[in-house]
Amino acid sequence: MKIGLIVPPAISQDRIPERVYGCTFTYYKQPQLPLLYVGAVLEREGHQVVFRDFTDRNAWVEFVRSVDSEPCDIYVFHTVLLAESVDLRAARHILKHTTAKIIFFGPHPTLKPRNFLLSDRCYVARGEAEFIIRDLVRALERGGLDAVKGISFLRTGQMVETESYGVIEDLDSLPIPARHLLERGKDDFFNPKLPYRPVTLVLTSRGCRFRCYYCVPNAISWARELEWKRFHHGAKPPVMLRSPGDIAAEFTAVKDQGYQAVSILDDMFLFGGKKRVLDLCASLESVQLPFGGLARCDLILDDEMVSALARAGCKYMDLGIESLDQKVLDNIKKDMDVSKVRTAIDLLNKYGIEPKANIMFAASPLETPETIASTVKKISSYPINYCMFLIATPFPGTEFFALAVKEGWVDESEISDLEKNLSPTSKSLIAYPHLRKKYVEAAVKKANRTFYLHPKRIWFQLKQVRSFKVFRDLIRTGWKVIK
Repeated sequence: MKIGLIVPPAISQDRIPERVYGCTFTYYKQPQLPLLYVGAVLEREGHQVVFRDFTDRNAWVEFVRSVDSEPCDIYVFHTVLLAESVDLRAARHILKHTTAKIIFFGPHPTLKPRNFLLSDRCYVARGEAEFIIRDLVRALERGGLDAVKGISFLRTGQMVETESYGVIEDLDSLPIPARHLLERGKDDFFNPKLPYRPVTLVLTSRGCRFRCYYCVPNAISWARELEWKRFHHGAKPPVMLRSPGDIAAEFTAVKDQGYQAVSILDDMFLFGGKKRVLDLCASLESVQLPFGGLARCDLILDDEMVSALARAGCKYMDLGIESLDQKVLDNIKKDMDVSKVRTAIDLLNKYGIEPKANIMFAASPLETPETIASTVKKISSYPINYCMFLIATPFPGTEFFALAVKEGWVDESEISDLEKNLSPTSKSLIAYPHLRKKYVEAAVKKANRTFYLHPKRIWFQLKQVRSFKVFRDLIRTGWKVIK
């Protein structure tokens, strides 16, 4: 069968849904890893797979022409919350002008499958979807739809949902994502924390065992978590790890494909304990491909481990800090000792790994103007060159969302239309009696400007520039952050 992996045009170029993490609009271009995993699985099944991304041009006309002149038998959409209206618009055109079937997967179809069942030619693959979509396509060819686990579809106008698939227990059984489908556009992929391009994404684990109540993980992990919680009384799914050898094989493959660096997409890169991290670093050391990832500060306290990461090619580490006030951290269930933050930053700097902080305002009712000001002052004094200041957003499916609605911290009309109202760097949907929206919005804007417009950080960024294209992307990304 001919199967199209589709990223339809956005409504406007300044609000292109970011689909890898799925909780904001695009700051810089990244490969669509969830679709590439599905593409690799379907190619292994012998299908002809094409990838079509229309976001660069905002070209509805080009999308229509593609569907009309080069139709597929099945179209696959990876949909996050902010992409629902965009994807449904495209799906309606496909249903009207072709006889193709449509498969939706991702966190939002998993959370609200009925929204995506526009006709009996639409299907939702819930949760961790790669093998579900494989089985669904087989059933669409041969019959036996009811035997496919983890799907939702319409029968005589009523939604039918099969039993949950669960999670993929052996991640090494997944093929390497089909990055060859992106060959023409790969030079546009970058990460401002890595002075190399093109950059690709790699996932070495799925899931997170911590209990931060506001958290929306990467889109693959979020879909599997939403599905698992639904069928397991709200419990989080088990964390699954790829083997060091399998990860090193993918690093070698992406290096052979011409990629110059890797961003690790894991919700927490250092799962599995010290031995696994050391084994992984030993496997990656021979590849020598620069990379970075996301980790908790309290898991970056071992000198031998951080030294091994540096030798393996680690260039940056995103740190989920959120606040430097212990009471706030305790309230949001971060389960981290704030004193570990500076220790982790100093250790990363010791071995030449760039620390990047993530700070979130208003995730807790214990947040005050004083705690915000104190956190900004402290983090700005630390030896770091990157810090993202964001406003906490209560995403549907999180404990934070349920509590915010219950306590009246949010306007439900705004929450019901997050596609229109969400902007984590500039707009607050949360308000507490002592902390109003306008204050939070002004605070995050001031924090980003204070941090990034400091002369030493401007000079640091300029030193990273290696070409006009890098300079242009630096200006564009920086402006989105501080405007």
